[in-house]
Amino acid sequence: MALAPSVSGKTTNYSADNATDAELVDKYNAGHARAFTEIVQRHHQRLTFTARRYARNDHDVQDIVQEALFRAARNMHSFRQESSLSTWLHRLVINAGHDHMVRRQRSTHISLDDDDKINQDANPLLAHDPTPNVERAIVLREVMSCLPIAQRRALLLIDVAGLTIERAAREMGVQPGTVKSRRARARQALHQQLTGSE
Repeated sequence: MALAPSVSGKTTNYSADNATDAELVDKYNAGHARAFTEIVQRHHQRLTFTARRYARNDHDVQDIVQEALFRAARNMHSFRQESSLSTWLHRLVINAGHDHMVRRQRSTHISLDDDDKINQDANPLLAHDPTPNVERAIVLREVMSCLPIAQRRALLLIDVAGLTIERAAREMGVQPGTVKSRRARARQALHQQLTGSE
């Protein structure tokens, strides 16, 4: 049986090898630090796979996963076992991935032409601008932050992450038509703010 330091700093006898996820959560909340290590080992591969939807390279993928795990460790006491630990961790990675994409917008540019046309292959509308307009980028970021979260998520998933409308709909748990409508309203709001049109 391995010895692991508890959160309080004490050394405790605890074997996590055969524990269920629910038991690991309880053990970690009770002060067994090794329980969280076991949680990470069990779920890291799946979380990394999810994080790849939101990152362009392995470094960013690991940053997203680490941020999600940090949030998990910090908020484990609030986890209610009405859903599985795997589902909860998956949601934390998605949230960390969305935050990563928002930060990445600082160096991206949105094309607002052909507002009613949606590429089903989801060619991203956000791409690196070799001659960035700093003022426009600042305004864009401010406008994006003011969008309703549902509209912002639709825009990020399709135009930044490159998801198809169908896949974005599954991610958000709504119908494809709803995602299309939310994205269209978000694009219209951005167009009005950036061009000064009504």
